[in-house]
Amino acid sequence: MIHVMWEIEKAILVTNNDRVLEKYKDTVKVIFAGSYEEVLIKVRDLVYDRYILLTHPQASSLKPNQTPYRSIIVYPRGTEDNTEGILLIEKCLETYYRWQEIAPTPRKYEDRVAEDFKTIDLSVIDNVIPKIN
Repeated sequence: MIHVMWEIEKAILVTNNDRVLEKYKDTVKVIFAGSYEEVLIKVRDLVYDRYILLTHPQASSLKPNQTPYRSIIVYPRGTEDNTEGILLIEKCLETYYRWQEIAPTPRKYEDRVAEDFKTIDLSVIDNVIPKIN
């Protein structure tokens, strides 16, 4: 079994969650996007530009229309084949758009509810960052 060593300095965290930005802006390169959709699009662009997904674009048990927040970590892929990542991010975008047609994400949540969604998203990243270092 090959043990892969990741270097946090090379990773990119794409998020639209201000709590994730504040917590990790001094640890990893962060790209702050304006919406869940913009996070997926930026990640798709990075995946096409030779980055691999270190976190799943649909992590957590929430459907893409249930939460307005998403954070995804990508990493330079080197010589690895990235077909699987490309197919995955395209499928996630397709799923996002399909759910938006069925039941769009509410434009505004109560602050308490929005904070809960931010906490869920942050917890996913909190579980991954230590494994990159």
